[in-house]
Amino acid sequence: MPEAKKGVARIPVPPRNHPKAESPIGNEGVSADERPERSSSTGAAQIMMATEAQGKRDPWTVPLIGLLLAFSVISLILQMLIAFS
Repeated sequence: MPEAKKGVARIPVPPRNHPKAESPIGNEGVSADERPERSSSTGAAQIMMATEAQGKRDPWTVPLIGLLLAFSVISLILQMLIAFS
């Protein structure tokens, strides 16, 4: 006769008490002149993406990494075949 299944163990966890922040951290040292202006048409994501610091990527980087990964996997498979044969 099979054994009866036990229920899920429940551990009581008390709720966390978070201290309330009085003022946002980012607004303390920034004057009104330095803050980026936000209009209703632009959101925070557009403001963050406006400062683009991305350089030109070498076109050979991704294919070479793909080849390296492929040869690594093939080498691992060959090592496993040799080890367990």
